Amino acid sequence: MKKEKASTNKTEKEAAPDRIVLGAERSLAILSAFIDAPDPLGLTELEDRTGLFKSVICRYMLSFVKHGYVVQRQDSSYQLGPRAFQLGKAFEEKFSYADFILPSLDNLMKATGESACFYIRQQDMRLCLYAVESGQSVKATVKTGSLFAIDKTSSSQVLRFFSVPGNNAKSDGRYVCISTGINNLLSSSMAAPVFGAGNAFVGSLTIFGLSQRFDPSNSDLIRATLLTAAQDLSARLGAQGVYVNPNSQIFDELALHPDREPTPVNA
Repeated sequence: MKKEKASTNKTEKEAAPDRIVLGAERSLAILSAFIDAPDPLGLTELEDRTGLFKSVICRYMLSFVKHGYVVQRQDSSYQLGPRAFQLGKAFEEKFSYADFILPSLDNLMKATGESACFYIRQQDMRLCLYAVESGQSVKATVKTGSLFAIDKTSSSQVLRFFSVPGNNAKSDGRYVCISTGINNLLSSSMAAPVFGAGNAFVGSLTIFGLSQRFDPSNSDLIRATLLTAAQDLSARLGAQGVYVNPNSQIFDELALHPDREPTPVNA
């Protein structure tokens, strides 16, 4: 009997962390339900959004209201409270894109052997926000802070097309753009879009190198590596489910708009 009791105690100890994790996941699910909600939520809406029973939600709401993370309105609906706002402000003040993007660029450079950079859109221009150079003696480079026109390069294609809300679902699962010899006859590049909180477009994750050893059209493995890196970075920046049936096939912007020529280099 003593042996059986010891076994039971061991099982209970192993189960305890599982219950703690479950509680944490439920808490996060309930609070996350408010993120994209246009209006305060009632128990029915919360039940639909979380998959939890109303009785379970009510128990958690007692703690959320007590600690200021949720406020209950006069009509019994709920909305995020001041403590949640303070948490968001703390994140905003300490958040740095560099902490997320630079490691991704470094990993891409090491995985492919080519230089990597991250562009954001500045009206009709593209700004190199971060860059990591290839370790090879002969390489293509770009300086952080460089400003270029949005032209026919792969990063420009990404910035032009995927910065339009909803376009990410119109690419037929193709998210990797490529270009060769646009501004430099000796270099080629490939790029993929990165999204952030609320699935908002952030910028273009780009790999570029010398055409004699880097051929984007025949680099299925590198395109897949780039797409995976873009998806991982997007997830870390807060995007969820933004890539629709993603694959590493080449995205052709003109195929969707055959009557539209990309913006000229000097525009």
